[in-house]
Formats: sequence, C-alpha cells, structure tokens
Amino acid sequence: MQNYDVIVIGGGHAGTESASAAARRGAKTLLLTMAESDLGALSCNPSIGGPGKSQMVAEMDAFAGVMPRAADRAGIHWRTLNATHGAATQALRAQIDRDLYHNAIVDILSEYKNLDVVFEPVENIDLENATVNNKYHARAIVLTTGTFLNGTVTRGTEKILSGRLMDDGTYQDADKNISCILQNAGFRVLRLKTGTPARIKRDSIDFSVCEIQPGDTPHDWFSDGDENNKYDSVCYITHTTETTHNVIRENIKNAPMYNGDIRGTGPRYCPSLEDKVMRFPEHASHHVFLEPEGYNSPLIYPNGISTSFGADIQDKWIRTIPGLENAEIARYGYAIEYDAIDARALNDKLQSKDHPHLFFAGQINGTSGYEEAAAQGLVAGANAAAYACDLPYLELDRTNAMIGVLIDDITTLGVDEPYRMFTSRAEYRLSLRADNAIARLGKIGVELGLIDAGSYERKLANKSAQIAENDKFYAGYIARNEREIAAYKRDAELKIPSDFVYTGLPGLTNELIEKLTATRPENIADLSRIPGMTPAGIMVVLRKIKN
Repeated sequence: MQNYDVIVIGGGHAGTESASAAARRGAKTLLLTMAESDLGALSCNPSIGGPGKSQMVAEMDAFAGVMPRAADRAGIHWRTLNATHGAATQALRAQIDRDLYHNAIVDILSEYKNLDVVFEPVENIDLENATVNNKYHARAIVLTTGTFLNGTVTRGTEKILSGRLMDDGTYQDADKNISCILQNAGFRVLRLKTGTPARIKRDSIDFSVCEIQPGDTPHDWFSDGDENNKYDSVCYITHTTETTHNVIRENIKNAPMYNGDIRGTGPRYCPSLEDKVMRFPEHASHHVFLEPEGYNSPLIYPNGISTSFGADIQDKWIRTIPGLENAEIARYGYAIEYDAIDARALNDKLQSKDHPHLFFAGQINGTSGYEEAAAQGLVAGANAAAYACDLPYLELDRTNAMIGVLIDDITTLGVDEPYRMFTSRAEYRLSLRADNAIARLGKIGVELGLIDAGSYERKLANKSAQIAENDKFYAGYIARNEREIAAYKRDAELKIPSDFVYTGLPGLTNELIEKLTATRPENIADLSRIPGMTPAGIMVVLRKIKN
C-alpha cells in the first residue's frame, strides 16, 4: 500500500488546483486521473474569466493558484468587459489556446516535488478506509470527477457512456462505480446536464460578413503576466436568423431535450440554442461568438449555439447563420448528463459533514464552469491538507471572498441546476473586487503556506495605487458594507450544534424542518438564508440553542 496525506481523484480544473494547493501546504499528495490529456483540459469554451469569474481567478492568484498563471501563458485574446463601468463590475476575460494551457498546467504541476501524478482509472474507492484501487491510502481524499460520474453523451438518437469527447473524436470512458459508492455512503445524488456546440473549420468560415471583435491592447493579466506571451488573435460575432429558428422549430420533436431522452437539469444561464429558440420566441436572432480554439488552431468555437440535436439537423441550421453558409464541421455538438452530489452534505470547507476525511470540488458539487471548479478545488485541496496534516483550515465566507459566496450558496441552499457565479450573487460585491483580492486574502494565504511572503508583497505593491483609487470611489458604499458585514459576522459566530434537532420546534413547517435537517446549517447566518426561513423561525432556533 502506498501512503499519502492527500489523494485527489480527477485531473481537470478542480483536481489540478486541489492537488497543487495541498502540495503547497506541504502535504504528500497523489493526483489520480485517467489520462495525461485530462490535465487542464478545456472541454468546452476555451476561455477564462468574465463577470463574477474573473474575481474568483484574482482570488485564486492571491493564494498562488495555478489557473491564473496558466491563463497568462496561454491567453491569445484579452478584453476587459464593462470597461466603462465601475471597478466592481469590470471583468477580465481571455480567450485561451487549449494546447498552451494544457502545457502550462503540466509545467506548473511539475514544480511540486511532493506531488505525484499517476494516470490510472479509479476502479474502486473504500471511503471508510480511505483507500483507492486497493493500493493507495491517504488521510484525506478529494473527489473532483467533473462530468465523468455516470456521464452520458447524447447527440440526437446517439447515446454513449462517456465523460468527454476527445480532440481526436474518440470518447473517454465514464465512471460507473463512484456514484453507487457515494449513494451507499449516504450521499444524495442529482442528475445534471450541460452541453457544447459543434467545432467548425476556420478556413470554411466567411469572416467578411461578421463583426470583428479585437482584443485590448495593452491588456490586463490574471496574475503577474508573461513577457513571452505575444499572441494576439481576434474574435468575430455573427447571429442566428429567423431561418435558423424555423429549422429548429420544425425539428424540435427530434431534440433530446424536448422528446424526453434527456432528463438531467441544464444550466438556465447557458441554455442550448434549441432552448433559446423555444423559450424566447420574441427574439428574431441570438448572438454567435466565433472564437479560436488556439492561436494556430484550424478550429473555431461558435459560442452560443450548444445543442443536443443529431448531426443531420445541426448541418441544416448551422449553415443558415451568416458566415457559416459553407461551414465544414469538424466535430458536432452534444449534450452530456452526469451525476453530482447534493452539496448541502458539505460544510464551508467543502468537507463532508458525515465523512470528515472526504472533500469534494467542482461539477460533482453541482456547479458549472472552469473558474467555479478551480476555485472549489483550491479550497478543498488546502483543507484536505489541513485535515491530513493537522494544519489550520482555509475558511472563506460571503464577506471576504467571491469564492466564499460560491461555497456558501451551494452548501447552504443546494442547487436545482448547474450553478454559475455572477457578480450579482454577492451582496458585498463592491468590496469583493478583482483589484483588491490580494489585499483581502494575501495575508491569509501567507499564514496558511499557500503563497510565499515575497510574492504576496510584490503583488500587493503592484495593486496598491489601483486599490486606493477604487476604495475612494466606493467609500460610502464600502462603509455601509462594513456595517452589514459586522452584523453578518455576529450571526456567523452563533454556532448551531451539529446534532441539533429541528423536529417538533413550534413555528417551523414540516417543509422547513426537512430542509434544515438536510442542510444542517452551521450557524445562524447560514440558517437565515434557507429559503422559507422567517425571523420568527430564527428566534425559535435561537431560544432552543440558548436553553
């Protein structure tokens, strides 16, 4: 038996961030994933950042995360969104070269001497004894399985058990065991869905009829920048037409999302094109963003037209889009259904409440997006190392980090669709900006061994003038935020015993008792955010605790 402090299962964005965070804290770490190509794979849109997401990337950089560094090396098109608005709503977004990003992740992981990366499918996990494949043992395990838990790819009538379509057109095997293991251990499993569009050969597109979208020059960086990165690509915008929509309406009975073949819940904020057409009939067109898959890649990613239609129908409607009349399709789009756990089974450290040596991060927790996955991975890996090596935990909340908002939302409220981060989800968003992430979190990172003092001080010095200017601009709002944060923290300090019994308390409905029993909020601040909770109900719980 090979012994480790931490074993991370899965090599996507959550897994690589988790393994590197554990390693930075000194834990002897094993990252297990099926193939070398898993590391840093951009399975869907090759981009990083955007509203709500760039703030989390900045927070990861305050903890020396791998995603910001890799994105700086691999970015080929950079734009600051909402540039004319205030700093709290501005968001950096970069188009990423898939191959460069993968190579950067591989290079960064190789820097950690206490991290072993093994390419091996996980056939068996003994959760109670923390062993994997009957030959690896650890004090803590982090599960970051992405869309591979019982993953099923659907394209028209075609259904394949798979977690991902590979670049060469082959399918990567789905995991068929872990969902059952988790259910047997008492975890509630959800069925979710996401999707991806076709990939189109660049030289078959008529860009002359499309709107050009140049990048910013000069541009900001996610981390310290990369002087070797001289890439400068352009993106384009086109749009669907009424003809596109008519083809979709005429064939909607063949869409797996509408004929019952797909039962998993998809992301409301990133719907398939057939969803857009059917749910918003008043719209005569929808934007399609033509984004390169790499600086020298022959493929274009048509952002905005993910689909589960069969190849024959995709052929019909894709070629009704201006510029795509002669499109040659390299790989057709598809939908994928997969299992996730109810994240209310976790605490704010992304640690199982019933199995404290287990941690979870990424899409297995019901989220969607690279940045959401990586952010959770960093927290789960840092805290798995804390559990395994008897170190202080990394504790983020709604008041000090956008990542804290994400974690609090999914572990307190749960999800009924794949969760995506938006700036609007954070009530203290004027204080949780990308520019001040290092000032908010850098000292915590130094104390926990996630970032060295020299890097922290350099990053802080580089941001100080910008932080001061933005703090001055938002001074009145920040003062109000600080008063609200103080009240929130008072509630957060009022802890609820883990074995607290809600059954029989007067003033609580049976539905609310069921929610509270499933969620087991850790403090009054979390309790107050449970849907349906009333001030009278909060007082009932407070009186019970005090008695």
